[in-house]
Amino acid sequence: MKIPIIPGRGLVTRTATAMRLDFLESNSVPTNLISDARLDLDDIKNNIESYIGSTEIPLGIVGPLLFNDSDQHELTYCAAGTLEGALVASMNRGAKVISKSGGFSAEVLWQKMTRSPMFIFSVEAEAIRFERFIELNFNNIKKAAECYSNHAKLEEISITRLDEVVHLKFIYSTGDASGQNMTTTCTWHAMLFIVDQFKKATNIVPVDFVIEGNGASDKKVSQTNINSGRGINVVAECSIPEQVIKETLRTTTDKLLKCFNPSKTQALKNGMVGYNINVANAIAAIFVATGQDLASIHESSTGFLHLEKREESLYIRLTLPNLVIGSVGGGTALPKQSQALKIMKCEGSGKVNRFAKLIAGFALGLEISTYAAIVSGEFAKAHEKLGRNKPVKWFLKSEITPDFIQSNLTNYFKDKKMVTVKPNNDVLLENGILTNIASKVNKKITGFIPFQVNYTNANNILDSKKVLVKSKPLDDDVIKGLHIIAASIDPNLADVLNGAKANLEYHRCHLKEIELYDYLYQNGFENSPNYYGKYVNSKREVYMIIQEYLEADSMRIMNSENNPELWSQEDILTVIKSISKFHKMAKVSDFKHVRNFEPWKSKPFYKKIMAILIRECTDQKNAVVLNDLYHQIEGLQTESETIVLKQTVIHNDFNPRNIAITKAGLPIIYDWELAMVDFPHRDIVEFLSFVLPLHFTKETFFFYLKAHYNLYSSESWKDWLMGYSYSLKVYIITRLSFYEVAGLLVAYDFSKRVLNTALVMLNYLTEDE
Repeated sequence: MKIPIIPGRGLVTRTATAMRLDFLESNSVPTNLISDARLDLDDIKNNIESYIGSTEIPLGIVGPLLFNDSDQHELTYCAAGTLEGALVASMNRGAKVISKSGGFSAEVLWQKMTRSPMFIFSVEAEAIRFERFIELNFNNIKKAAECYSNHAKLEEISITRLDEVVHLKFIYSTGDASGQNMTTTCTWHAMLFIVDQFKKATNIVPVDFVIEGNGASDKKVSQTNINSGRGINVVAECSIPEQVIKETLRTTTDKLLKCFNPSKTQALKNGMVGYNINVANAIAAIFVATGQDLASIHESSTGFLHLEKREESLYIRLTLPNLVIGSVGGGTALPKQSQALKIMKCEGSGKVNRFAKLIAGFALGLEISTYAAIVSGEFAKAHEKLGRNKPVKWFLKSEITPDFIQSNLTNYFKDKKMVTVKPNNDVLLENGILTNIASKVNKKITGFIPFQVNYTNANNILDSKKVLVKSKPLDDDVIKGLHIIAASIDPNLADVLNGAKANLEYHRCHLKEIELYDYLYQNGFENSPNYYGKYVNSKREVYMIIQEYLEADSMRIMNSENNPELWSQEDILTVIKSISKFHKMAKVSDFKHVRNFEPWKSKPFYKKIMAILIRECTDQKNAVVLNDLYHQIEGLQTESETIVLKQTVIHNDFNPRNIAITKAGLPIIYDWELAMVDFPHRDIVEFLSFVLPLHFTKETFFFYLKAHYNLYSSESWKDWLMGYSYSLKVYIITRLSFYEVAGLLVAYDFSKRVLNTALVMLNYLTEDE
């Protein structure tokens, strides 16, 4: 077989790259995605050979992390490159814990880079004479080595003789570079000098000599390097108060220590070098982002974690003895990698010690977070598989073709012929909260997918329309995503969530919204996006809605959850009338999947989430009111049963995230996945909590309540007020508590404002009772 030669192997030019890609294509080697790269060839010509393109690794931001350096206190950040979900979140939790505890400090003990050439002689006597020669001529060898670098300084040569073989270890300091390449060059020229001078002095020539006899343990873990040094030896430390451990890490000092020593004993028995939890994750993530030598991750990830109880805090120390890094040289000069160093304020000369300290600090944070997650049970909870785990052939975006659209459309397109269907990639749509939560579980296509549909009408005239395909996650996927979030907040919260899942509003969410859109379409509800069709394939777990794409330019108000100032009195009244029209129209018996919302069936879950809210997420003033609501959870069923008002199907997520106002003033209501059977008041109080202005008065609040009440004729005002009071309590306990507690991980901008508004509303309702 003739072995082909890939063209232009040593050249990083456009012509050579094109030749390589053509060669690979002619041999059926796919590179179309890899070759679509944005790197400037001039930037990488000394970093790569046989270049064909690039892959991308996403970067997440970690921080702020409080760094105490001498008398300076600084909030620091880093970019972390990874494809491992939850890593950046865990690094951020660790940074939060350290920062809340007063920050970390760090010290660099030394910086060294080694190269260990090997010299082989005919007899041991020659090796002995060579050893003495090296000892006597260190200064001359030092001068010869340092001639070939502006940064490398030869500090020492250690000698190991094994019979007729001599291993020299050249130990350098290398300034701000990791120094692996420069020390190779310096050492090679020093070797040539040594061989020449030794021959002149003794007339002895080595049988052979090589640049590296593996005595440096380059890119490998060795006990000698741990003890004697290769790379930077850096120590980071902090003290975590017991209160922070309990509130943020969900465990205790005693439990952390109880597990720590037996774990170290087992690691020693297994022959583990060093002891740490997962230092390599933090090292690799920062190395990827900042252009470090990825092959050095192995030795750089040697770490020694130490825990010690001190009064009312836990002292934690992490030692990284072999951190092989540079703030100059190698990949650090590439534009994006350089910017990642700038984020850490570690780019360029004079910054490598700071770089080492920050790497140690961020790694220390990850150690704290991950170890606490293991001890508290959160780690296992977050990785726990809930329910089935069968292989499913996920639906692909490429399957959305003209035939697919045509076969699943309603009357709007019945007289039209699909010509082309193209994804509208220019449109940026933010998926909803539930879709984002469910996306943590698997990689199936969920959320909003905008398309441009080109078609011919009955007169054979070509036209086009934007449509929105909404692919629904299963309720099971949503619960699994919530379980991951809950486990990250409190493992016990994950347990009670699992017990409550069948009674929560997320149950059957993928079925409810399709059922609602069918119903709205069949009953001509004008305050809904145009509904074009659906596609359901339960075996493949596909539940899709095809609807009108709402153009932001055609809306006067849209996605306004953070902007109550956009809502006029007329807009608010119009929305109340529109949703009330649905409340009156809907018959509970018409719905198969929409069920009664009975929060008392999930008391352990709501009590747990309210307890976390009271403890960690609110100020002292609100804590009093929320504590009272916590105790009212027990009485919600009795309170509901005393209200004589009729229940109906409600939207149950009725806020400006899901309501738009057209330029003509027509409300458009969408995203019905959380629909339940409850009092219509529930939608009204949620809507008002988002759109009422800051410092609204009781008169303003009651004006809207009266306007809602006046749309109904057969109920007493007293009974109507009871419906508002109950609905507000349920809304705060079951929904706003979720927003606030989830904010421990991912904060919602509107959450605190809406909670404060809802509490004021509740106060206005109860102060006259």
